[in-house]
Amino acid sequence: MAERGSPGIDLERLASGYGYRAAGTGDRNRAEIACRAANIGVGDLAVDVGGGRGAHALVFAGSGATAVVVDRSPAMAAHSASVGLIAVVADGERLPLRDQIAGLVYLHLSIHHGDPESMLREATRIVRPGGVVWVWTLAPSHVRASFLTRWFPSVGPIDERRFPDPAELARIMIGTGLEPLASMAEEEQIVRTAGSWVDAVRSGFVSTLQLISPEELEGGLARFHEAHPNPSEEISYSLAYRSVSGFRPSLVS
Repeated sequence: MAERGSPGIDLERLASGYGYRAAGTGDRNRAEIACRAANIGVGDLAVDVGGGRGAHALVFAGSGATAVVVDRSPAMAAHSASVGLIAVVADGERLPLRDQIAGLVYLHLSIHHGDPESMLREATRIVRPGGVVWVWTLAPSHVRASFLTRWFPSVGPIDERRFPDPAELARIMIGTGLEPLASMAEEEQIVRTAGSWVDAVRSGFVSTLQLISPEELEGGLARFHEAHPNPSEEISYSLAYRSVSGFRPSLVS
């Protein structure tokens, strides 16, 4: 049974697979939404927890803020540093930052790699009064019926255990003392070739792929090849995101 967090996940393998992810405008759009909500700019600190290769943090830096990527993977942190960001190898449950320092604490598809309550309490600890904690996670409906689940049936049940329900995250945020902001839904359409998708799957570009058996992986790829024998064929699928966010009132100490 897959546990919440990253047991069984090789983060360095995941880091190497990130290069196979389809490029699109969705990452930038979601980062800009959080950036505007927090109204960050020159003089602010934006902390991307589990920020990976820094795609979102670059948006924050572009607003004039000081952007910091915190990631448990040395390879991810090294890539972020190579594009000019401040990068720290650390755990989102134990952030190496002082209290009330950040105007934005941002978690994009990273909350399921640790204990959500511990991560959100740390996020609340370091966000300043008036600052925002912003989480993007996957919609429960997407987790149950994703494109990956179509070919690898155990991905859905595993991800249901790994990804916390947005309503649960909202309750935790309120419990930490944050005032809730409106939840948002975003859908991103991915278009890529069948061959590039197979390469991405074999690279382990999604962490849950590391938690299924080799037999299921090969069986799913065989069924996919039967349905899409031409590696140049364009395929499309969607990713459905939900935001959970809150701000720290000035009276919270």
